[in-house]
Amino acid sequence: MYLVRILSRLPFWFLYPFAEATAFLGYHVLKYRKAVVQENLSKAFPEKSENDLRRIAKRFYRQFSQVFVESIKAYRFTKEDWAKRVPITNLNEVRAFLDKGVPVILMSGHAANWEWPAFSIGAQMEYPMEFLYKPVQNQKFEKIMLQLRTRHGGIAVPKDAAVREIIKRRKQPRLVGIIADQLPSIGTEKLWLDFLNRETAFYVGAERIASMAQYAVFYVDAVRTGLGKYELTCKNLATPPYAKGEPLGIIEKYKDLLEVTIQKNPSDYLWSHRRWKYTKEEEEAVLASSK
Repeated sequence: MYLVRILSRLPFWFLYPFAEATAFLGYHVLKYRKAVVQENLSKAFPEKSENDLRRIAKRFYRQFSQVFVESIKAYRFTKEDWAKRVPITNLNEVRAFLDKGVPVILMSGHAANWEWPAFSIGAQMEYPMEFLYKPVQNQKFEKIMLQLRTRHGGIAVPKDAAVREIIKRRKQPRLVGIIADQLPSIGTEKLWLDFLNRETAFYVGAERIASMAQYAVFYVDAVRTGLGKYELTCKNLATPPYAKGEPLGIIEKYKDLLEVTIQKNPSDYLWSHRRWKYTKEEEEAVLASSK
């Protein structure tokens, strides 16, 4: 963490060339998950030529490296920095629910910079900001990321404890951030939807929590507007009250909006993620063999 504190003091004009060098090494030398990136892009955009896909892939490595240095730099950001670098076009719509005592779930994806939206919203709001995270095996890396993510007042909640913690504070007006496009584990409850030309599994937790605790839900659309600059737009997905057992369609709406975000700026998505590690049929076969 000491190294992060030192690096965060460096100016952007120094950090971005480092990101460029990292992107070059990742793509041309180390070939970090290059096969995964190429497969994901070719299946998501079958209409694009090989040259177009190669161009998107190279831009992805650049963007991915920029997100890394931006996350470090954010350690030193103030509330004014967040308002300047990551403005939110309609924050009052979200605040209106909180002012009435209604907690809000913010659903985002691995697009543009997936770390900064929660930081920025949390810094610009007067309400607590919780975020759900999936613990990783590398404890040192997880410790660093948790310190970065909680630096601006965020509260980290492990996914396994999400329902318990959220229900416990269901009457407290606050924000709950969920990066909702991660791959669910085999055997967990999920919804299979057509996403980027492939049958894709999605967590259903956001809808379950919203329905059970009567939370409002927004999709956070993040768009890169320049180096170290983004614009956020919060789009309403569901407004309580909800009837018991009422299908809300939150996951379907989220999936559609995320797909639009990706189609507009394809290189800004996290293509190195093994999002399609298994199919529905493969999961069914694994579950059947374990009985």
